[in-house]
Amino acid sequence: MKGEGATAGRGSIPLTPAFLFLLALCLPALPLATAVVPRCMMPPDSHMGRLSTNSDEWYKPHGDDLFGAAGGELLREMKASNIRKNLKYLTTQGHMAGTKHDLDQAEHLRKAWLQQGLDQVFLQPYNVQLSKPQADKPNKVYLLDEEGNVKFTSSILEEALRGEDYDDTIPPAFLAFSPSATVVSEEVVFVNYGFYEDFETLQRAGVDVSGRIVIAKFGKIFRGDKVLNAERFNASGVILYTDPADYHPDWRKGGEAYPSTFWLPESGIQRGSVLWRDGDPTTPYYPSIDGSHHIDEAHENLPRIPAHTISYTDARKLLVNLGGAEVPEAWRGGLDITYRMGPQMLRPGWKVKLEVNNEKKVAPIFNVVGVVRGSEEPDRYVIVGNHRDSWTYGSCDPSSGTAVMMEIQKVTLPSLPLAGWRPRRSIVFGSWGAGEFGFFGATEMVEEYLKTFENRAVAYLNVDIAVIQTYNLVVSATPMLHRIIKEAAKRSPAPDPSLGYSNLWDHWTQRERPAAPDAIDYNLGSTSEHAPFYQRIGIPTSYMLWEINLEEYDWSDYPLYHSTFDDFESMATLDPHFWYHLSLGHLWGLTALGLADAQVLPMDPNDEATMLRRMAEGLRQDFGTELSKGRLTLAYLESLVDRFEQAADKFNTFTSNITNVTPLLARQLNDQLMAIEKSYIFTEGSFQRPYMKNMMFGTSLHNQYEGWLAPGVRDALWEARHCKAECEEEWEGVKQQLSILQYVVNSAVINLKDFMYL
Repeated sequence: MKGEGATAGRGSIPLTPAFLFLLALCLPALPLATAVVPRCMMPPDSHMGRLSTNSDEWYKPHGDDLFGAAGGELLREMKASNIRKNLKYLTTQGHMAGTKHDLDQAEHLRKAWLQQGLDQVFLQPYNVQLSKPQADKPNKVYLLDEEGNVKFTSSILEEALRGEDYDDTIPPAFLAFSPSATVVSEEVVFVNYGFYEDFETLQRAGVDVSGRIVIAKFGKIFRGDKVLNAERFNASGVILYTDPADYHPDWRKGGEAYPSTFWLPESGIQRGSVLWRDGDPTTPYYPSIDGSHHIDEAHENLPRIPAHTISYTDARKLLVNLGGAEVPEAWRGGLDITYRMGPQMLRPGWKVKLEVNNEKKVAPIFNVVGVVRGSEEPDRYVIVGNHRDSWTYGSCDPSSGTAVMMEIQKVTLPSLPLAGWRPRRSIVFGSWGAGEFGFFGATEMVEEYLKTFENRAVAYLNVDIAVIQTYNLVVSATPMLHRIIKEAAKRSPAPDPSLGYSNLWDHWTQRERPAAPDAIDYNLGSTSEHAPFYQRIGIPTSYMLWEINLEEYDWSDYPLYHSTFDDFESMATLDPHFWYHLSLGHLWGLTALGLADAQVLPMDPNDEATMLRRMAEGLRQDFGTELSKGRLTLAYLESLVDRFEQAADKFNTFTSNITNVTPLLARQLNDQLMAIEKSYIFTEGSFQRPYMKNMMFGTSLHNQYEGWLAPGVRDALWEARHCKAECEEEWEGVKQQLSILQYVVNSAVINLKDFMYL
């Protein structure tokens, strides 16, 4: 029996959390007593003046106001000091998924949400396969001399720089889902960042990685793709390390690191998963609920070669012993050594030993789900989510996001119904379990509620990391959310008025942006829990955070990422007043309110048309030559984009001329808007990656961190471009994927035009 449900008796319906969740959302909202919120002094961390909120002032969004009275109340009531307290609690101990400490946090959230008056709160358990190091046999890398004597052993934990030893909530260095194995080799190859192109560069230089251990720098691409690329080129094992060029660029000049700055110290170790598909690997395509079959290991899509993670001070001891030719200049890192390709060791007979002792077990994980039930359309859901688990303390990833979500939920949404307000649609909060292992909690819930979310989910708003740095926002979103996010930013105060910006939108658009030329990009990638929502069911999706100035710093991971140094003190130094956490909460919360409370969803199909035009232009620009050689044309795809643009213009003209929107008409228009991006789902999935169902938004074939438009077509064209023979099969794949892309765009056109046939 799942969660906290109970069975009333023989022949009755089991009252599981899933059943109660859907039942509660479909029931009409119960009337609540009206309360008057008293006038009081503005807290110093609210950024907002205090206004009277008598019950007769609770108005719904109308006209150009997309947020109504609830939006103003959210801005007034959220406090930076509360977010700070939340983060302090969340980072008290490590809380890796599958541990008591992670379950303790789940129970803490469940009890708090119940006390704060959400309509429904429950724990949603799933039994998934987790991968962890054996307690008595930690993973290590050794350097052996010609007689087999150990000359160096890698560290299993970071140095305790704050004077307190780490407790048993902090796991030793490991990469989840690396298989257990021991590899000993006299031949080691340096492969730069482990790009597919890096392995090709080595091939052209006459350096074969087959049967050899490879060592690569973290960063630029997903660590699992580095391991997968090593497999593709038949390496025997992988060692990953954090090079100071990426994680502490001032290291050679004696620059300070944590705890004085956010740069990674020499002993820092990045943990992480190397699983390259989302969700429990033992229950592919279906949820890991009671009664589900868990496939055996032979059929799992898992890494086949061992991989381990070490610090840059340990990596240096390996790399100084590597021989062979010098690497290209672009491959050189920040260590004070001569970087060499290998594969020979400088000392004849010396070897590197890679030992991994991970074990896999099926264990329970827990989502915490809370619901504010809608008053008019309780069966339409705006989902707000963040994963809860962390490899260590997780101050930045993900607890900064969790701390903000707790404040959105705690201060605003339970109190607003007491003041006479409910959203038109239901708002669902999700604190996902086992996100770090591969978005397990979110993926399993998407699989369990797949048919429900396909029809009823309005949007999924994800924040994983709220603050990496405090320079500017990075926002990725599917086009149907661009309008509401921009309007929410215009309504939100600037995080730090001393910088001269009057609101968040001005800060975002007037300060140099990491994501240029547009404020919002489509590069969702597969970096967090938004991935299963857009890749599996196609609902409008967003991902947002505060970033560093990427024009000044070229990084892909923040320096303390997944290390024990990602603690409360490091975040308190980064955002001492928690103004930037509060600012992201304003943006996140207002976006949710606007989607939940507007009568007609604040979505503009013209934003979708802009994306479609860029998608088609991008294919022509990147693959025009190959398409011509294959006697293929994009003309039909472009004609479908034209038709969508025309339909979008007609839809907007129709809605702008309506003087009286009845509930039935609103429902019809909203269903059409919701259906646009769901049109991109193709049940069979991409031919290379069938678990990725979205034919419009996806990831690069060799880097899950990088988002691609038209991923199936791009995957097929990549294969055709790299084909060395007649390539008939590869070009058949291109033709099929192009046809599928045209099919889903045509489906979007049909969905948008539907009302004109009535």
